[in-house]
Amino acid sequence: MKRHHMAAVAAFACTTLALAGCGQGNAVSSSLDDCVTDAAGCNSGERADGGEITWAIDAGWSSWNQNTADGNNAYVSLALAGMWPYTGQWDQDNNFIVNEGLFASEPKLVSESPVTVEYTLKEGANWGDGTDITVDDFIYHWYARSGNNDLCAECTPATTTYGSQVASIEGDANTVTVTYVDSYHSAEWKYEEVLSEPAHVAEDQGFDWKNDPAAMAAAELYFSETTPTWTTGPYKVANAAMGEYVIYEPNPDWAGDTEVTLDKITFQVMEGLDNIVTALRNGEIDGASPFSVTAEAITQLESADGLSYSIAGGPSWEHIDLNTNNEFLSDVELRTAVFQAIDLESIISRTYAFVQSDIERKNNHLFRNGSEYFTDYLTATGQGAGDIEMARDTLVDAGYTWNADGALETPDGEEVKLNFRYIESRESRKITGELTQATLADLGIDVTLKPIPDSDLGTVLAESDFDMINFGWSSDPLFVGSASQYWSSESGSNFGNLDDPDLDVLIEEINGTLDMDDAAARANEAVKRVIEDAYVLPIVDSPVVVMVSDNLVNVRDNWASQQRAAYNIAEWGVADTE
Repeated sequence: MKRHHMAAVAAFACTTLALAGCGQGNAVSSSLDDCVTDAAGCNSGERADGGEITWAIDAGWSSWNQNTADGNNAYVSLALAGMWPYTGQWDQDNNFIVNEGLFASEPKLVSESPVTVEYTLKEGANWGDGTDITVDDFIYHWYARSGNNDLCAECTPATTTYGSQVASIEGDANTVTVTYVDSYHSAEWKYEEVLSEPAHVAEDQGFDWKNDPAAMAAAELYFSETTPTWTTGPYKVANAAMGEYVIYEPNPDWAGDTEVTLDKITFQVMEGLDNIVTALRNGEIDGASPFSVTAEAITQLESADGLSYSIAGGPSWEHIDLNTNNEFLSDVELRTAVFQAIDLESIISRTYAFVQSDIERKNNHLFRNGSEYFTDYLTATGQGAGDIEMARDTLVDAGYTWNADGALETPDGEEVKLNFRYIESRESRKITGELTQATLADLGIDVTLKPIPDSDLGTVLAESDFDMINFGWSSDPLFVGSASQYWSSESGSNFGNLDDPDLDVLIEEINGTLDMDDAAARANEAVKRVIEDAYVLPIVDSPVVVMVSDNLVNVRDNWASQQRAAYNIAEWGVADTE
């Protein structure tokens, strides 16, 4: 099956949620056939007024707050796509599109020393309750993402790449100016996320966030636990349950120019790909863009009527991480041997290759294999090669031995035992765990498989409750902030607790230039160091599927966005049959 395999078939039965025009003899069907040649424009069409859509999400979430390490996952990002104040979105052609509901124009660089960026808010940009967005909202976001206890006491931001670099924020009317510290020279200054939650809501709840770091932390906890009643997007939350569903209705205060036509959108968690496909075939949902795909699911889709689907490389990359706080994996030599023993080609051939026959092993942590900045530093190290002899040599040189039963023992005589964790509904990750378990058994390491309930992944990661774990990072075309988020010793997303001062220096250097080519070269130096640390083993850029009722238009996948098909949610609609 090719990278861009897709199919379109005939008219779809009406869903249980009535779609405008459904049941009419002259219904116009949508199609994803053109997504191979026109990824940003396929399935375009005129929309009817009204209609309701149910969209499945393939896992839950345990926080409403994307500022935090626990809330930093693709599932809550998708669930909040209708209301979150993103700076902008990347489209399928690597074009950055500024959020039309927030900004009147792209951010403007007004000084290079210090780097100073000016934002012009769109007239009428507000929080969905009549309260205008102001400079205080920018300052709130800065504090939340600062990693500075003097601003937000003991907060656990997902990343401090932005917040830790801000020196001051000032505002006048619709203009907000962010001035960075002298050391900040990020080539990606234009794409920084500068808003998250509304300052006035925090104040209404009694949090003196601007003057009291503990109150600021309490406000962040409040936003983590509380269903959003505010919005800056085309939709507002009408009802929701944490990790289960979000029901949207149009936001009458939406400042964007795109007209919203749908009456209701429901994002419904539906764990298990087979359950999602069955629900779509039965007309219980209208679409989904899950973060995994199997050959069995494609077989079901191929035989279904009234829907289209498309398979392509997605925004998430699969990897195996090691917990450096583990008593055994604190040794870089053992980590290196573990990675040398894991056979990625075998894993790929038994999982992802079934749905994307030309899929390639991912050989760079920050750049896709087709990127102009891609360089392969992994192959020469043997990591991922499945070379048991190389792994044994690494261990012998480090003083490891094997007992009479063939079990690996540390230089101190302790028998090495590890666990391997993965989301239980992901068949590809289950198989990855089983193959890793079998391979490491050949090295004398006893590995116990410990599946994770889908909704608990964020908690397991935040608590570092693993020895080895297979999960996916959702990314976009940016890279300057990624290294810091993944591997900085100060990052709340450095779940395996790597603490490498030399790597921290390299990460800081990525953020020391306004030139994109120079930044990419520096990023690759950080990649080389992570490989030397044997901390993260990339597997593939995960193939993903988008499946859509033929009654829908302007719904298509987007590898460059964490929101996937929901990146243009304001444009979603039911096909106009008139």
